[in-house]
Amino acid sequence: MSENASESSPPRARQRWSERHAATAAPVYAAVYVAISFAGARLAALRLPIAAAALVPLLTWVGILLSSLFLVLSISRLKLSVRVDLAWMVCMLVLFLLARPRILEIAAKALGHGAQGKRIADMLSLFPGQQVIANIALILWAIFLGRLVSRVIREGKLLLPVAAVASIADIITVFYGAVRHMSEKAPAVVEAFSAQTPVAAPPSVPVPILTFIGIGDFLFLAVFMTILARYAMNPVKATWAAFAAMLVAPVPFMVWQGLLGMPGLPFISAAVLATNWRYLRFTREEVRALAFAAILVTAVAAAAWIILRH
Repeated sequence: MSENASESSPPRARQRWSERHAATAAPVYAAVYVAISFAGARLAALRLPIAAAALVPLLTWVGILLSSLFLVLSISRLKLSVRVDLAWMVCMLVLFLLARPRILEIAAKALGHGAQGKRIADMLSLFPGQQVIANIALILWAIFLGRLVSRVIREGKLLLPVAAVASIADIITVFYGAVRHMSEKAPAVVEAFSAQTPVAAPPSVPVPILTFIGIGDFLFLAVFMTILARYAMNPVKATWAAFAAMLVAPVPFMVWQGLLGMPGLPFISAAVLATNWRYLRFTREEVRALAFAAILVTAVAAAAWIILRH
């Protein structure tokens, strides 16, 4: 497939509004994310019957998840230069650090300047809804970083090995590696670099939703969606499939209380690959190479698992 996918794209008249006007759709989805977050938080603060109290966080979670996924999709469709992607990535990183000054406090404490870091964090904590702004800044930071990463992928079918390796790495780091270690020793750091759900479910009524989504999930979502859009695959179906996967996947993790975290990339990758499988065509030589790579990655993953377990 060529990088210029215009020939295989659907006629403009058949395209959705968000596809024809991706540059307009992106801020609209960002605004929807912020509005739903604030509305959900306000509703959760009211004295509601127990059923409504459980329904508010669920509906809020569905709304912010869907709007964030379509925000990823809209920005992934944009044709921007490397410099523009880099500029947006840096700007969103700065906004994220300013909107979530807790990170500066954590960094200052690690350097032995906890008191100064706390003063700076207090100065930068300007209004109650600041965490929502930090969430959207983190998502945008991850999206533009993902767009930059996706530029090294020169063929759409390479999405398969990229998704497979990313999924294996996510499983290892969440269950046995850095993410597990940070979750046990420094959970504040993991939460700080995540988009946090603005509404918590009542303790008496557990709702199967994620309390936060890590930056890595949004980064790889952007990588996947940018590849799909660039090579005229099917990013819309992939977005809806990822949405369904992220709604259903938390349920077994809620039931299995012993788990500290949830690796999201395997579910996201499966959704993306399942909806775009017909585009992943390989020659016989490429199949052999992929099989060899799969064996090698499996062996490395097994060795890493043994080392980390002991």
